[in-house]
Amino acid sequence: MITALVLLTTACAGGGTGASSGPLTSVNMLTTVLPPVLDPRQSSSLASGSLLIALEPLVRYDNGGFKPLLASAIDAPDPTTYVLTIRDGIKFWDGSPFTAEDAAFSIGLHTGADSESINAALFAQVKSVEVTGDDKVTVSLSAPAPQFTAGLAQIGMVSKAFYDKNGKGVGTQDVLNLGTGPYEFATFTPTREVTLKANPGYWGQDGPAVQTLKLGVIGDDAARMNALQSGEYDGMLGVPLPQVASIGRLPGMRMADSADLSVYKFNLNVETKPWDDIRLRRAFQLAVNREAILQGALGGNAELAPTIVPAPVMAGLSGEEAMRAAYTKLGADIVFDLDAARREMAQSSSPDGVSAEVLVTGSDPTLALIVQTAAQDLAKIGIKLTVREVDDQTYYSAVYFGHKTEGVSIDMFSGSAPDASNLPLYVISGANAVTTGGSGTNISDYVNPEVDALLDDSQKLAVDDPRRGAKLIEALTLAQADVPYVPIAFPKVFIAGREGLDTTSLDTFWWMTQWPQALVKA
Repeated sequence: MITALVLLTTACAGGGTGASSGPLTSVNMLTTVLPPVLDPRQSSSLASGSLLIALEPLVRYDNGGFKPLLASAIDAPDPTTYVLTIRDGIKFWDGSPFTAEDAAFSIGLHTGADSESINAALFAQVKSVEVTGDDKVTVSLSAPAPQFTAGLAQIGMVSKAFYDKNGKGVGTQDVLNLGTGPYEFATFTPTREVTLKANPGYWGQDGPAVQTLKLGVIGDDAARMNALQSGEYDGMLGVPLPQVASIGRLPGMRMADSADLSVYKFNLNVETKPWDDIRLRRAFQLAVNREAILQGALGGNAELAPTIVPAPVMAGLSGEEAMRAAYTKLGADIVFDLDAARREMAQSSSPDGVSAEVLVTGSDPTLALIVQTAAQDLAKIGIKLTVREVDDQTYYSAVYFGHKTEGVSIDMFSGSAPDASNLPLYVISGANAVTTGGSGTNISDYVNPEVDALLDDSQKLAVDDPRRGAKLIEALTLAQADVPYVPIAFPKVFIAGREGLDTTSLDTFWWMTQWPQALVKA
């Protein structure tokens, strides 16, 4: 558990060049989601791809590991203490220095019971964050946290003075935010578009690859295709699975794919009537034809999910044999059986049927297709689902932050670290249910003390201890028996880019990297 991370310097990526158009000066990319506010507290996972190249983190994800960035070193003298050494000479865009006080403030935004951060789950074990020297920040934990370093890679550092001055206006269209990165925020339309410009005074060797960078979200399939075909956008980070083939056929467009740490799943809120009835939830699960969803809505670009953690990730911790035995059993418990579903429905609190409206967002058209495919069979047992498409902000507010749905929701939940405990801690930990005052990533508001105890115990073991894997598998097995969710499939991630852009080195965690440098290569 004792680690010492030392800065490893990488070569400058420089500016990119197109095949025939000379050096690139601007790149416009579509993405699947942008944050409602340019504030690390309201952005996680894929939405943070626009933030972390501007509001740099203390450590940067790089090729499966983590390297210091705004920190020059991270030391752990014991399993519950981290000492962060802040790099000297770093300045914010306005010329003010980045200090240990700024680092402590930035981490503190995501800690404590009163934190409004959706990333608070990553720092649940943080007991205190203190400035202990001119360039030192000491973080004390209440228990070992294997994901602590990964958590640091997901939150951008901000200026305490800027936040003190601007208060709740920070991150809005009028105030934007202040960072240290190679790109500065220029313009912002919440959840729709953000434009960044090069920071000419960037402190690092890997400076801005282009002068202007735009990220946009387009919810309509036809409009998305037109924007790529016309050249308005140069590619897309996270191509919707139903459009992989058509976008890949565009002239000059190159497509790369990799395994994704994400899962498509239905969520059944156990605190919302009538979905508090486990028989109704079982009937729902039995009537979902996952194979039809895989081949139809997902176009075969995924694999069936026996649980919420992809097999390779769990195998890397628990071992291949233990993972395979557990996943075989978990998968066998999720079957498509309409007769069994009707029997459960007849014994439920809603034997005459039930209806639910399911919210989807156009930025991921796969969501609507999954619901529409599942609805055909669910209707045969008396469960009627209707789809309502809403904007991203409404969707995320209702599904994740407020749990203001009719008890059934659909989402693609993306992991934020290559660790087997990442998704379970978000999805089935009682601490992340809205009903317990948590972040809301536990969309089903599922609370099981036995599951929580197993998750807590898993966090007290060393990162690579296979006993962690055994506890996680046990927690997943217990939770899945209560049917707070129905796992559908693990998708692949597809990234498209025009000739002259390199998409091959970007994987599912592209959003945690200095991705413009990888995309635009000399």
